[in-house]
Formats: sequence, structure tokens, C-alpha cells
Amino acid sequence: MPVNDGILGHIVFNVRNLKKSEEFYRSILGMKVSARNRRTKMSFLSFGREHHDIALMELPASAKYVGGKGTPKLHHFCVYVRTPEEVDGLVPILNRRKVTIVSGPVNLEVAGNRSVAFLDPDGNRVEIACNVNKFKHDNRVR
Repeated sequence: MPVNDGILGHIVFNVRNLKKSEEFYRSILGMKVSARNRRTKMSFLSFGREHHDIALMELPASAKYVGGKGTPKLHHFCVYVRTPEEVDGLVPILNRRKVTIVSGPVNLEVAGNRSVAFLDPDGNRVEIACNVNKFKHDNRVR
């Protein structure tokens, strides 16, 4: 089942200093903190319509680079789909194509979305998540 009608869900940045980065997005872009996860050292920020538009994840002090897994890359991006079944239906396709699944499918603890994450050919992490609040009953994007 291809992703025919996806929309970008959120972006997660690895950062060196969580407080400093959180303050930057709050003061420069006017974002509000919607949640914090002290265990994973993450802050979730929103422009107001979504639970979060971006998330900030603090790297360990020993990390050489800011970016996914210690490299200068984005941690992941997310595309929202309409139903949990679309998320689950992608798994057999990923398996058939021998795509590395790094998490899920799982119901996420922060926003409650059904999610699966996998690596693209360059090792970039891609998340597909169900967010039923993004789509109206007439199938138009909100």
C-alpha cells in the first residue's frame, strides 16, 4: 500500500543543549512547549495546532556531532497517514523490500500515534504515523 496522501508530521532535531535550543524556538518562532520527556531528554514544541511540530532531543556530552546517531544529519522526519491500518500495512512491504525497520509498529507514548520508523537507502530515519486528527471526515487535510 503506497503512501498516496501523506503530509509531513513533525521534525526532530538532535541538539547539544536542550534548554538553549528550547528557548531559541520559543523566543524566535513563538513556539510553545507542549510536553517534555525527562527520561529521553526531549522537548516537544508546537505552533498551536498540533501536539508538536518539532521535537528537540539532547545528545550526550560525548557526542561528536549534532545530528542522527552522532552524524551531521537530521534525526528523522514523519509523514502522517489517515489510519493505523495504513501504518501496519506498510510493514509487509518494508519486509519484502528488505528495508531496515528501526521501531514499530507501535503506539507512541507522547502523542499516541500509531507509528513505524525505518531507514532510507542513505540511512535517514523515516517515520510513518497515523494522526486521525489531521484529516477531516470528507478526506480533506485539515
